[in-house]
Amino acid sequence: MAETANEIQSINTAWQIAIQEILRMVIRDMYHGGGEASFRSHIKRIEEAAVDSIHTDLRLRGTDEWTEVLVKERASNFVTALLTSFTYDRA
Repeated sequence: MAETANEIQSINTAWQIAIQEILRMVIRDMYHGGGEASFRSHIKRIEEAAVDSIHTDLRLRGTDEWTEVLVKERASNFVTALLTSFTYDRA
């Protein structure tokens, strides 16, 4: 059972890394041309919109209120952590 859990964890981690790198490249390419201030502004706008959407539009069927609040909070934290990890590359 532990081997299966480790395999699932490695798949989840690999998926998260892949998605993060794709997003990093897309966001960098889309917003790099306007300069660092513009880049940071776009990142902040995306973060605020995503977190707002999570809290207002996301509905989790088959869960209780506590679970829904917990999932939304964790998802919001992931959004913030991911987007704040993106840096403006001057190169």
